[in-house]
Amino acid sequence: MVNVNAEDGLTGLILAGGKSTRFGSDKASALVAGRPMLQWVTDALSGDCERLVIVRAAGQILPPLEIHCAASVVEDRWEARGPLAGLASGFPVVETEYCFATSCDAPLVQPDLIRALARLARGHDIALVEAGGRLNPLMAVYRPATCLPAFEQAVERSDLKITVAFAGLDVVVMEEACARTFDPGLLSLVNANRPEALAEVESLLSNRPVQAQ
Repeated sequence: MVNVNAEDGLTGLILAGGKSTRFGSDKASALVAGRPMLQWVTDALSGDCERLVIVRAAGQILPPLEIHCAASVVEDRWEARGPLAGLASGFPVVETEYCFATSCDAPLVQPDLIRALARLARGHDIALVEAGGRLNPLMAVYRPATCLPAFEQAVERSDLKITVAFAGLDVVVMEEACARTFDPGLLSLVNANRPEALAEVESLLSNRPVQAQ
C-alpha cells in the first residue's frame, strides 16, 4: 500500500457545522456505536493527515474528542450558507498544499480512498469521486490556494452549489470503478444524515474490513 508522501503533507478538513435539518439534532455529537459521529471521522483522517481542521457553526459546541494529531477548530465565516461556505472558511487555515475535505456525517470514510485521492490530486486543483453519476465534493481533495478565491466569490454571489464554484479550476475525477478498487463497498459515501441511518451505519461499522494504517 502506498501512503501519501510525508514530505507532501495533507490536512484533513471536516465540516461539522451544517444545519442538520433532516437529522433534527447536531450530527457531530450524535452517537454511533457509543461514540460521537465526529470522532469516527477524525479517527479515519488522523492516520494520514498531519493536521485536522474542523469547521463548526458559530456557537456550536462540539463533543469531546480524542484526536491523535494536531487539530484546530474554526468557525464558519457565514451563517447558514452551506458546505461551500464551510470549505471557504476552513481553507485559510490549511498550511499544507492540499487538504482532504469531508463532512462529519461520513463515519465510514476509508483511509485507502483518502490516500488515492491525495495522489490523484497532485498537479491539479481538485480531485473528487464520482459515483452513481454524481460528483461527491465532500469526498475530495482540494488545493486551497487556488480554490479559496473562487469559493469565496461563489458564496458572496449566493451560488452555493459546490460544483458551480469549480468553474475555471483544474478538476480531476475518480470514476466509480476506480474508487471501488480502494473502497469496494463505497462505504466512504454512506452519509448518516438522517436518524434512521444510524442503525445501518453501526451495522456497517461492525462489519467493515480492517485497513492497514
